[in-house]
Amino acid sequence: MSDTHTPGHHPHHDRRDPGFHVRELTAADIPEARALMLRTVAEDFGDPYDPIVHADVDDMAGWYLTPRGPFVLVAADPTTGALLATAGIRGGALKEGLSPPHLVERYRDGRTGQLVRVYVLREHRRRGIARILIDEVLGRARREAHYRTIALHTFPHSPGALPFWRSMGAEVVEDDTEGISRALFMEIPTSRNEEPRHEQKA
Repeated sequence: MSDTHTPGHHPHHDRRDPGFHVRELTAADIPEARALMLRTVAEDFGDPYDPIVHADVDDMAGWYLTPRGPFVLVAADPTTGALLATAGIRGGALKEGLSPPHLVERYRDGRTGQLVRVYVLREHRRRGIARILIDEVLGRARREAHYRTIALHTFPHSPGALPFWRSMGAEVVEDDTEGISRALFMEIPTSRNEEPRHEQKA
């Protein structure tokens, strides 16, 4: 992902670019957003639907259409209204048994935001959509200041994921690629003064 975008240069509620615009998820978007998420998971990772892993996808209104904290932004075609991509943030609590125990403990404080459901339909990639979506999610999260830490996890087999997240300022805090999750856990500073954490190997 080589496209660039200047964070904070455009309003987060209706960010427009040629070919797509960014706005908040609405209740009317939920069926299409759910289909987009599950399609991308199946295509990119070969993972089947899992009611535990995808609990938030099954209840997006309950998880993301809340007055404070969690939210999802979508990129939509300005002509047809079709959704092209999603990205969100929610409380960063990790599921026990699926992640390193010390991270499960560290992120259960209620002030860690987890970047989640960052999916771009395959046919709309390499247009800078993910970068703009993440800029907007991070900008809003920092303005609202609900989360002290912004975290995420990705997988080494996800195409272009690690260089993309590093280009967004993320640092690896736990390499669990040979552990229970098979994932890389990363954090993005919530301010320029925040000290980076050291990478660990499981």
